Amino acid sequence: MLFRILILSFWVGCLGWETALAGVSASQWVIAVNGQSVTSRTIANHYCAARDIPARNVVVLTGIPDSDKITVDQFRELILRPLIDSIDKRGLSNQIQGIAYSADFPTAIDIQSDIASVQNKSPYLTPVGSINGLTFLYRQVLAKDPSYIGFESNWYAARPCSRLFVPLLPDVQAKSLKEFLDEAKHREAAGLLQAATASLDTKLVFPMQYLEAMQWVKANEPERALKALEASIRNGWGYRDYLLNDPAFASLAEDKDFQRIAKRCPEQKFDYLASRSFDARTFYSSNMLGSSNPKLGSAYLLSMTLAVTRDLGITKSEAIRNLQASAKADYTNPDGDFIFTKTSDVRTKTREPSFAFAIEALKARGKRASIVENAMPLSGISCAGVMMGAADFSWASSGATLLPGSIADNLTSLGGAMTTSSQTKCTEFLRFGATASSGAVTEPYSIQNKFPHPMIHVHYVDGLTAAEAFYSSVTCPYQLLIVGDPLCQPFADPPRFSLTHKLESKKLAIAIQLQNQSSDSDSEPDGIQLYVDGILRGQAPYDPSIQLNLDGAKLGQYEVRVAVLKGQRVQQTFEQSLSFVLDDPEGQLIRFSGPAAWKLSDEKPLSVFIEKHACDVTILQGLETLGTIKAGDTTLELSPNQVGYGPVKLTARAQLESGGMVESESISIQIEP
Repeated sequence: MLFRILILSFWVGCLGWETALAGVSASQWVIAVNGQSVTSRTIANHYCAARDIPARNVVVLTGIPDSDKITVDQFRELILRPLIDSIDKRGLSNQIQGIAYSADFPTAIDIQSDIASVQNKSPYLTPVGSINGLTFLYRQVLAKDPSYIGFESNWYAARPCSRLFVPLLPDVQAKSLKEFLDEAKHREAAGLLQAATASLDTKLVFPMQYLEAMQWVKANEPERALKALEASIRNGWGYRDYLLNDPAFASLAEDKDFQRIAKRCPEQKFDYLASRSFDARTFYSSNMLGSSNPKLGSAYLLSMTLAVTRDLGITKSEAIRNLQASAKADYTNPDGDFIFTKTSDVRTKTREPSFAFAIEALKARGKRASIVENAMPLSGISCAGVMMGAADFSWASSGATLLPGSIADNLTSLGGAMTTSSQTKCTEFLRFGATASSGAVTEPYSIQNKFPHPMIHVHYVDGLTAAEAFYSSVTCPYQLLIVGDPLCQPFADPPRFSLTHKLESKKLAIAIQLQNQSSDSDSEPDGIQLYVDGILRGQAPYDPSIQLNLDGAKLGQYEVRVAVLKGQRVQQTFEQSLSFVLDDPEGQLIRFSGPAAWKLSDEKPLSVFIEKHACDVTILQGLETLGTIKAGDTTLELSPNQVGYGPVKLTARAQLESGGMVESESISIQIEP
């Protein structure tokens, strides 16, 4: 059985290993392509080559309306549900963290039919969503649950640490707790919290156990208070300074058991929830913590749009150039300034109260950050990050530079509404070098929840990818279009490595060796993941040597990917791939060839060739069938509408009379207009 030895050793190695499958790499993103658009195919071709996206992860959709705006029912049936179904059918459900849309998808979604029945909804929750926001909130959208428009619908997003103290209680118990607290019934309040935590996932309970300890102290039950406090620290409470300065525990300050317990508590600042990697399998609760229990929270999918090239977006060539530059920006730690602009405009005033806090956090991480009292950064500044608030602007006139890898964001009403000339679009930043930006697809009003919080730049500097940084900072994302490279991570520093391999045909085995390329001697990874032909096969503690057993494997090409993981809360991932061909002495493997480069047009289609074969041969790009070469024929002609332009990988597959399947080694062709 293929990979039998490896799989057994991996899963045995995983026993007792609790590190979550978090962090984001190429194998964990699906690229959605509009199959009717040459531009969509072309941008996807270039992005997949730049990011080494597995072929299995590219999903080509057809029947996409040629419109900037569609209804939520069209979105569900033509885009979202087919994507989720494809992820499931391709065996990717256990690994996908996000969906990136190539160009030429509708970006605005009319959600009136979903929210029409909502009573007393805020007039600021308007009935238009974005393709990215509704994809992130896919579970509620598929269920037609209008709660996805809520101001606090994204519980993955970081908030002030005080949010941890939101009790995870049913409405009846929450009401009882409030009554106990209002009436100073501390023993009853403590008992209620204690009983409630007994039925919750241990990953969720430490804030409630801390509250329980407070109530036991007030009830003059110090032993019970210490027991609850000890459990809270054991389960995740990590704010020692807050504990030691909490007036609720002043009466225990001299108690030796209290001092002993406090010493075991980590020292984190109790200000803003620390940056954390995203995990699509985690259900995030209203206290910002996550568990595997779907009844206690919401799960999400990251989503961005690679480029908007029609209407008032950028050109196809600008989009490709931007995505290629962003891929090269990984791990570069750009030496630039983080600029927050301040004017009398409400667009800057909305986020200004949090500027100082974010600037302090950036400086604590060794970065330069400042407020500029101007609509844009000043001439001569090289920007690693920008936060603005202006209806109209011309970046070129600022004289400032956007460094590769930078996130630039502007709070204005119509930054993501691509069909109206009113206000400058978020894509303006990408045109001048930013990796990612965002804008609302309709009038959102000046509400902080709907736009990235200034802490987005802190999350990014902490090593999160661009997509993770955005969704870490927006609590109400349903109207936000996020454009650019979701995988860019210039401030990450994962353990890097290269792969070497040796195929031993006689032994039907392949040996893979990871060779460390990191300069940091402390970069030994915490874990390793193995993907075969795009599917996650196992996760285990790190080992630089991998032995794959190929006994019983079908003939043809295989792709093996190795990802190494480092870190817990921010889990950084580095991934590399290699391909090898398993042939046989009888030469049954399909011999497949094509030109290395090709000038492609409707008048001069691309021709691919195979050796004469006794059965029909199917030609594929990824998992998409392009055509069939009939038995005895040797040539198939392809048009631009079928493959797009740029770097294209093709494979050939045949079903043998014996019932077996054979595949060719893939060929790479650079196709130009």
